[in-house]
Amino acid sequence: MDEIQTATDAKMPRFMLEMIDLRKSWGDKTVLKGIDLRVPPGQVVSLIGASGSGKSTLLRCVNYLETPDAGSAILINGEMIGGPDPSHVSARLLRKQRAQVGMVFQHFNLFPNMTALQNVCEGPLAHNRGTKAEIRDLAMGLLERVGLAERASHYPSQLSGGQQQRVAIARSLAMKPKLMLFDEVTSALDPELVDDVLKVMRELAEDGMTMLVVTHEMAFAEDVGDRVIFMADGKILEDGTPADVIRNPQHERTRAFLSRAVRNR
Repeated sequence: MDEIQTATDAKMPRFMLEMIDLRKSWGDKTVLKGIDLRVPPGQVVSLIGASGSGKSTLLRCVNYLETPDAGSAILINGEMIGGPDPSHVSARLLRKQRAQVGMVFQHFNLFPNMTALQNVCEGPLAHNRGTKAEIRDLAMGLLERVGLAERASHYPSQLSGGQQQRVAIARSLAMKPKLMLFDEVTSALDPELVDDVLKVMRELAEDGMTMLVVTHEMAFAEDVGDRVIFMADGKILEDGTPADVIRNPQHERTRAFLSRAVRNR
């Protein structure tokens, strides 16, 4: 689909996302301890690990919802996010760069006074990404893609949690991002609603969207992810294919985590 930036586009850089010595502290507490990570275009990376391991903070640093510590570097599509100095971020540049990154949160964060269609239209309208008619057509196409075209006029309170999350995904896609970030997007959903959201994410992966996914859904990480990263104590302890990390973990911390994850399924 032409609404979505894929890995087949021309002039793609070698890496869609680069993190170089990413560090983040809050006071005396160090949350990220020198993360080095490079993600090629079109790759789906699943981040797994226990709560407090730094996964969500890593995601939030990508688009400066959390400001990395000085000396850290994050590049998207070959361009330094916020400029070369994290302590003096260019707000104008950051707004432009954030538009390249879609982020879907655990909680849906939809505007409650807007319909599903209005929620999806809001970003492109605010950034003058086309005429109202063009943006409406784009939004309707995306709602159809996530299986919710017939719910376009519904408000968030009239939608199930799974439906709200799919609207949130469509809203992020409306900005035509180069990179999608997913932060535990199924953890607040009832079990019977999870599959519909994961189906949309699987289709995005099949279309070549570059994705960084914090998840506790081990089946999704194994089946859809090109790569699995296990984090603990603010560090990457294992990084490899799903078969390597999930089926044949080398680190004792990874084995202990996966053993608990399987028991809790």
